[in-house]
Amino acid sequence: MIAGTAGRALAGVGLVLCLAGCGSGASDAPPAPASAPAAPATPDPAVKPYCDAITRVQAEQSAPGSGGNGVLPSSDEARRQVADLVATAPPEIAAEWRTVQGLTDQALTSLAETGGDPTRIDRAELERLQREATPAVTRIQEVTQQRCGITFRPPG
Repeated sequence: MIAGTAGRALAGVGLVLCLAGCGSGASDAPPAPASAPAAPATPDPAVKPYCDAITRVQAEQSAPGSGGNGVLPSSDEARRQVADLVATAPPEIAAEWRTVQGLTDQALTSLAETGGDPTRIDRAELERLQREATPAVTRIQEVTQQRCGITFRPPG
């Protein structure tokens, strides 16, 4: 999760689920359906830059003090992280990452409009953004699991 004020506001949105909840191996997520292809032992070389970006963003977000520089720097960092993932995403989920990028930008703009006060953010708007993001996030999770062997966990 993006730490700090921006992260707390976005945690409910779920737009950054793919960034925040990435992990390798075992997770708290429900097991994949039996018909799902097994995760590769090593990332697909064709998507290694994407897999590396997912791993790097997760490490950045879980580092002590991440997001502690205030709303604007944290929002800028979140935008940079999503842009990195858009730039490296495999073709089959590039459109989904662009969707997440646009919706994340909307959520961060809504937060900025509150002066960084997550208690003043429009919850209905965040819920709408989350609903719009859900299909893209689900597809991103599936493909990332299949191509990188990275399992997503719920944020928290």
